[in-house]
Amino acid sequence: MKTSSCDIGARRLSFTCTGMDVGSPTVILETGLGAESDEWQTVQQEIAAPNRVLRYDRAGRGASDRAPGPRSAADMVADLRTLLKLENLPGPYVLVGHSFGGLLMRLFAHQHRDEVRALILVDSIHPSQFDVFGPLFPPPVPSEPRELTGMRRFWTGGWRSPDSTTEGIDFAASLLADRAIGSLGDLPITILTAGTFVNSKLIPGQFAAALQQRWEDLQRTFLALSTNAQQSFIRDSGHFMQRDNPCAIIQAINAALLGTPPPGGQ
Repeated sequence: MKTSSCDIGARRLSFTCTGMDVGSPTVILETGLGAESDEWQTVQQEIAAPNRVLRYDRAGRGASDRAPGPRSAADMVADLRTLLKLENLPGPYVLVGHSFGGLLMRLFAHQHRDEVRALILVDSIHPSQFDVFGPLFPPPVPSEPRELTGMRRFWTGGWRSPDSTTEGIDFAASLLADRAIGSLGDLPITILTAGTFVNSKLIPGQFAAALQQRWEDLQRTFLALSTNAQQSFIRDSGHFMQRDNPCAIIQAINAALLGTPPPGGQ
């Protein structure tokens, strides 16, 4: 796969595009906070023929130039929109968003509904997750992993500061925009929900099941985004499904491209 870059005005975005140049939908793979776009490589390879598939590094990630912050979801969607236009990558689009990328793809679909064929949310961030989960995190203990301490700090308030992420994300503005989306009509939406907490090595076992249930409850609310939404539970996968179970994502994308229901997950 060849990585290229695009000048979107005073800075460049790095991207990898594979598949046919014309006559097919463009699949957009949008990453979350804890992984770079190259972790989509397996998914991209499997669906690239005969479809166009784009993955890219947002500003300040991977090989892309940094942008002045704070950065809202609207800023990031505008960057993607510019990249698509300059590189002549027209719709219809199949949008695939992991974690924070799910929020970005919801906003893209809201802004450009007529150009979007389908939306796939891969264990997506939920606009209420910090309010719900902040008080539920296990209390700190001296022997806990540093990663759990950092995770708790972020979920219980650290997210409010743009300095908490490498991209300088304005989460308050981004979550507000997400809450304002409302309905996406009859857009085909697939919700892939992972066993995020039950498969986490950081969460103590006695808390995992209850946290997982709350996570699944939040994920179910995405069904209200469309009259044509379906949810699959990929409970053998951790949060980073593109690492743990890329086949589940590939199957969902192929089903979206064919206009058929995705296979159910367990």
